Amino acid sequence: MRLLSALVLLAAPLALGQPGINPTQNLVQFGVRETPTAQTDVITIGASACGTSRIVYWVWNQFGVQPCNNMRVWATSQESCGTEPKSGDKEYDSVNALLVSSLRQGAITINIDELPVFAAGATRCGSAITKNVDHRVCAAVPASIQCFGLQNPQTQTASALRIVYDVEAPPAPVISAVGELDKGLRVSVSASSDTVEIVPLIREQGATEYSERSRVALTGSKEVVVDGLLNGTTYDVRLRAVDAAGNVSPDSEAAAGTPRRVIGFFGQYRDAGGREPGGGCQAAPALLVPLLALLAFSRRRRS
Repeated sequence: MRLLSALVLLAAPLALGQPGINPTQNLVQFGVRETPTAQTDVITIGASACGTSRIVYWVWNQFGVQPCNNMRVWATSQESCGTEPKSGDKEYDSVNALLVSSLRQGAITINIDELPVFAAGATRCGSAITKNVDHRVCAAVPASIQCFGLQNPQTQTASALRIVYDVEAPPAPVISAVGELDKGLRVSVSASSDTVEIVPLIREQGATEYSERSRVALTGSKEVVVDGLLNGTTYDVRLRAVDAAGNVSPDSEAAAGTPRRVIGFFGQYRDAGGREPGGGCQAAPALLVPLLALLAFSRRRRS
């Protein structure tokens, strides 16, 4: 009975005429991605990518259907891929149907300068007049439960990979607050939604030149920590925003902060010579007597 139930479950996708899905893997069923396991479908590039190539991947994780002919792969500047390349699209080498079903993934080399908009010549990659340009890397393959039977293959279109060319710098971030840390500053920042990193710039107040620190990923807290500073010294801080394409914003307005030594309760107690802040009797002997009494009482109860 259990065997019969298992066979029914395995046959369900075929009986419905729908592609089966492997329930143990959270993978793109059929798509083009930056890596074989990537879920996101967008790559953002900047002018530094001009003249270079990128390797992306087609992935085939369909179960219950099989490719019936070669898979076609192409790049387009259109908003949607359709089921086949159009005039002006850049087509890449097709992939044999047996390789699609057996390998289930493969690499595609994308020469950035050969993407359709750039290859057309009017809008060149890296040109000062070229701003934002979108391309999509597409794939399609005829597939069916049985390639040789009564059911005709249906063209399946991959989930496309969008390549965004972006050379517009984000706006300058805004410093909303500067908090004191021990040998550092905590800088709260407001930045545009496309900002992924922040570059801190720091100088001692009164100096002329700023020192550029390493880039810091901008997390949900919208805070940047600048460390390695001197306590008691006032610093000017500026920030720059960096987007996913590597475009860098102008500097923010400067804000000032002074790192302070953080010693906590026990540090204050030690610095006070073990005395209460009011300068009264020493706290250690005062606390020692009740602690000894409590210890003696506990021993007496155990005996």
